[in-house]
Amino acid sequence: MNLLLILNDQIRGMNKLLNLLFLLFTCSYCLGQAKLRKLPLTINHPSINVSAPYISLDGNSLIFVSDNADENQLTLFYATKKDAVNWRDPVMMPKTVNNRLTFLRGFALSADGKTMYLSSLKAGGLGGFDILVSQLRGTFWAEPVNMGLPINSLGQEACPSLTPDESTLYFMRCETMTQKSASGCKIMVSKKSRLGKWEEPIALPDYINTGNSQTPRILGDGETLIFSSDQFPENKGGMDLYLTRLEGSSWSHPVPLSFANTAKDDQFVSASSQGRYLLKDQAGPRTTEIVELLFPSDLKPKATVKIEGVISGLENPSSPYIAVFGQKDQKRVYNGRPEKDGTFTFFLKEGDRYELSIEPEKDNYTFYSKTYDFTTDVPVSDKVEAEIKPLTKGTTLALGIDFEANSSRLSSNSTQSLRRLSRMVKGNPDIKFLLDVTLHGYRTDSIPSDPDLTEIIIDTLHYSVSRQVVDTVKLDSLLIAINEQSALAEVQSDSSAMAIDTTFMSQIDAVRKTAFKIILVDSIAIKKTYHNNRTQAQVKNIIAFLLKEGVTAQNLSYSNKAIPESIPENRKTKVKVIVIE
Repeated sequence: MNLLLILNDQIRGMNKLLNLLFLLFTCSYCLGQAKLRKLPLTINHPSINVSAPYISLDGNSLIFVSDNADENQLTLFYATKKDAVNWRDPVMMPKTVNNRLTFLRGFALSADGKTMYLSSLKAGGLGGFDILVSQLRGTFWAEPVNMGLPINSLGQEACPSLTPDESTLYFMRCETMTQKSASGCKIMVSKKSRLGKWEEPIALPDYINTGNSQTPRILGDGETLIFSSDQFPENKGGMDLYLTRLEGSSWSHPVPLSFANTAKDDQFVSASSQGRYLLKDQAGPRTTEIVELLFPSDLKPKATVKIEGVISGLENPSSPYIAVFGQKDQKRVYNGRPEKDGTFTFFLKEGDRYELSIEPEKDNYTFYSKTYDFTTDVPVSDKVEAEIKPLTKGTTLALGIDFEANSSRLSSNSTQSLRRLSRMVKGNPDIKFLLDVTLHGYRTDSIPSDPDLTEIIIDTLHYSVSRQVVDTVKLDSLLIAINEQSALAEVQSDSSAMAIDTTFMSQIDAVRKTAFKIILVDSIAIKKTYHNNRTQAQVKNIIAFLLKEGVTAQNLSYSNKAIPESIPENRKTKVKVIVIE
């Protein structure tokens, strides 16, 4: 009996515990994202110290330092994800980068995790520690190659960090450096020229380089820079982390990352493309762990979206030109070509609308275009499958052309699409093209009940109206009868006149009742119908633009129509071009 009581008490205790856990889970879910998340046991083993995490921008590759080696020697490890969430077991980096000549924590990864940047005293350099590059070839890291001048110098260079498009490189140049530490450092920046060569590096402003600024980390948006220093008054102890932003052509004054700084050294951090969490190391119950700290809203960098795609339909899939324009200012934000197999990858940051274009080298091939709106919802990634094929009869291309709201005027966002169309038509003078503008979402009303109902149809309506008019024939007979009665009254006696008068009045009443008749009269009315079909004016505006660009009118014809659409989300104006002969 006592045993049963004990078991019942234990069951009730377990139920209370489960209820408490459920409540805690529910509360954490309701409150939103956790402020701190630990990486899984695949990375954070309870008996191993791990530190200095550098995650690739796409979030799929990670390099870090671990003491999981002979004699607990600090060693570089590399891990990749096997799916969107789970990490594979880390692998020790090869001795070509894992040696006593390497600045232990001064490494970085490219956006796709397939290129590693590190700093080393390897022979053949220019000075002390130089920045080297190693490529991942299959499952093996190639022998690192020195980046050379002007990145490296007679001084000490380390901790490189590149923008997603690899056009700008940040790194530190120091007075002294050992395998584990550095001092007297400045943060430098170099940009690639149009010829793909690195320009002479320049130091960031003095209010950033205050005497010992280290470990720059440019985040995915290309404008948020995190670095470490022990030369700022807000310092909590040792090296602290600070954040500055590129605003136009100027850097903001650094602010401390109070949510991440501790009394110890805080330096080696990174963040993936979503920019929600800062990855860093911190002391755990028994060992050093790698954790993610939620960025406060005022410090959060802009998220970036990974665009990856493949081009098909060409003998040489690496030949097309890839460009992306921001629709706010029509500035080019990306320019490049695909790999030999036609694949490509780039990143776009939130807060703008973009237009992607893929154009072949030859004019007699189709092009590809796609628009993105990252002003509201920002996905993690997007995949593109672009088919580029020869222009033949029946070929149809959807065009990224739109119009100003409630208007037939071309939107400035359509400039690049219109120019691509112009180049294609001008490059094929023997081909006839049909431009089609179709409105999905035609609506009408008898009054201008919506700003979109800008157009008016005026109809003249002819119809007949019944009217009651005097019957002139009967009216004439009535007048004759009245005249005759008047003449008789003058010669008759009173009694005779009274009898005649009574009869006469009866005749008048009979005539009066039938003295009117109903006739039909022709009438006219004006009917106004308000609608939103601007497709004819819109297609004519497109043609007018093309003619100004030098397109021959004989190569063009057009069609337009408007059809109803009951689902509001599907209401849009679509523009396409069709090869007709």
